[in-house]
Amino acid sequence: MAFITYFIAATAELNRGPFDMPEAEQELTAGAYTEYTGMRWALFFLAEYTNLVAVSALASTMFLGGWHGPWLPSWLWIILKTYFIMLIFMWMKWTFPRIRMDHLMAFSWKVLVPLSLANILLTGVGIYLFKGMGWC
Repeated sequence: MAFITYFIAATAELNRGPFDMPEAEQELTAGAYTEYTGMRWALFFLAEYTNLVAVSALASTMFLGGWHGPWLPSWLWIILKTYFIMLIFMWMKWTFPRIRMDHLMAFSWKVLVPLSLANILLTGVGIYLFKGMGWC
């Protein structure tokens, strides 16, 4: 449940499709990036993809076990898991249509926030119960 919430929120924060609102403002080209050419344009996209790598590395560390794996060296496991998460982000952008800003806000407030709070509550209850049993 936490991974799904993180993944949806990270997709919206990265401005990746289907949540790419800066590019969706009544323009068929690159939206906010139409005024930039050359190195300025390249730096914007370098920052965008650097953010994608950072979010993917954080997701692979928190949810996929980080650098732990059975056969390969640890540095290769974290790279493979990070690239796998990046592939999923790109696959979502290529697959799903854009959604409107009001739908994103309604989904965030009505679904993601209660889901996150329920996750925190259930995790706390689970820790309390399992700690009392001596399992933690």
